[in-house]
Amino acid sequence: CMGDDMSSSGLTRFMFLDHKPLFSTLILLILSVSWLAPASVFAKNQGHFPKLTLRLGLNMPNGTALCDAAERFALFVEERSGGNVQVKVFPNQELGNDHEMIEMVREGDLDMALTPTAKLSPLCPAMQLLDLPFLFPSRKQTYAALDGEPGRLLLKELEPYGLVGVTYWGNGFKQFTGPRPLRTPADFKGLKMRIMKSRILAEQFEALGAFPLPVDFHRTYDALQDGIVDGQENPLVAIVSMRFHEVQPHLILSNHGYLAYVFYISEKVWDELPPDVRDLLTQTALDVTPWERQEMTRREVDYLQIIEAAGVKVHELTLAERSALREATEIVVTANRNLIGPHLVDTTLNFLNEKAERNAHDPD
Repeated sequence: CMGDDMSSSGLTRFMFLDHKPLFSTLILLILSVSWLAPASVFAKNQGHFPKLTLRLGLNMPNGTALCDAAERFALFVEERSGGNVQVKVFPNQELGNDHEMIEMVREGDLDMALTPTAKLSPLCPAMQLLDLPFLFPSRKQTYAALDGEPGRLLLKELEPYGLVGVTYWGNGFKQFTGPRPLRTPADFKGLKMRIMKSRILAEQFEALGAFPLPVDFHRTYDALQDGIVDGQENPLVAIVSMRFHEVQPHLILSNHGYLAYVFYISEKVWDELPPDVRDLLTQTALDVTPWERQEMTRREVDYLQIIEAAGVKVHELTLAERSALREATEIVVTANRNLIGPHLVDTTLNFLNEKAERNAHDPD
């Protein structure tokens, strides 16, 4: 899932291994230098920032790209404010699970959070847009949509619920794991598949003939080990960090969904913040976004190697297999168009179609 576009041979491992070390180093160096520039915008205001300590909660553990990005965000905020604005990062559900942190942010008891869109969907149904299966054909088009009009429209959907959406970070593309190779709709039939609590994720597996079962992220390992569920879907970082590869014999590189995390701020807190602090928080989160994505992509090479070294059999879907799975789950898009919002769905699909046509005539 590291490649920008699908090749004619379908989803290949080059999507994970096409980032050469020198290229990655140069990109990270360029990005690191570029992030120093925006700090000068805040330098003249350093003495005017009030003394503040804000809290940021997330579900991922220390050592992951998402958590490291949160720490980088906190460091940049402190530097840009001359030490006046401090951000304390609470990883690994230290403040509560995702649903508890969402409510804490809504009430103003937690200043900021990073939450998967699927976990926000019970509150804000429009967030299920990013859970539509096989929506994004490539990493490049995913980021373009998130940073473009579809992403902006989706963030605005959070406003009625007391949340100020800023940007999208992520854990990468989701892959299937299971007790057998899951290459066709028939392979899913009868399996109990762990999901986050999400109507669309449930419908995705139902369309494939499986039985979806919501299980808390931090209880999934035990559920897999005890046979409560047979398989699950997650990005490589989650599979490795939560050790799912130790209790799952097969990994299917499907890239069937992007696990986006929304970086958002409590509206109650936002309303009390001076404009300079608002700008500081939003601009810094946006500045860290490319680093988080690049770092997540870079680490996926190592995650795949760890999974393979554990004896897990890795399966690469052909273009025909991916198309068959996409066709089997198209009903999910149709069934949820009105729930998500017709304008939002149509805007996203049109955006992606235009990008695909442009890439076909002017490939990267």
